[in-house]
Formats: sequence, C-alpha cells, structure tokens
Amino acid sequence: MKNICIAFDSALLPQLKRHLAKWFPEMGPSHRTEFAARGLGYRTYASLLAALNEGPLVIDSVYAERAVDFARQVEFEVDARDVRQALAELLDLGNPA
Repeated sequence: MKNICIAFDSALLPQLKRHLAKWFPEMGPSHRTEFAARGLGYRTYASLLAALNEGPLVIDSVYAERAVDFARQVEFEVDARDVRQALAELLDLGNPA
C-alpha cells in the first residue's frame, strides 16, 4: 500500500461522503462519517470538523483498525484492507493530477 498524504479541507468533505458511499453503501451516512473520522485519526466526526475549522489538514496516516472497531460497534463488518484502500484513494481526490 502506498503512503497516504492528503491535503484535506472542508471542500473535500462532500467528495469524502460520496466516495465512502460507493465503498460502503450498506452503512448509513452518519455512520460512514464517524467511520471516516476514526480512519483518519480523529475520535469523532465532530472533532474532525473542529480541526477543519482551524484550517486545512494534512492527513498522512490511515487508522484502519479504529475505523473497523467503530464499524463493529454499529454492527457492520468491514475488512481493514478495504478501509485502507478506500481512504488511500482519497489521495487522488485530495490531490488531483
């Protein structure tokens, strides 16, 4: 897997939501946003939003196990490899060629 490094700002949030809806369509929208926040290293989606209010972020790690743990809490089974791949693809969304 390639390293992730995303220049992440609030403009990327709608793309993030659409992207994860394609990867995890059975998961509800609010669960997907919480799931994504954990996978990007935040405790909650609200804490991700608070950080974004301070300015753009550089996301350089994927915390797949945190996202998987949250998914299990909401009774959704997901593979850590899928989480890594889905979030790593955000590299292309956040840093278009």
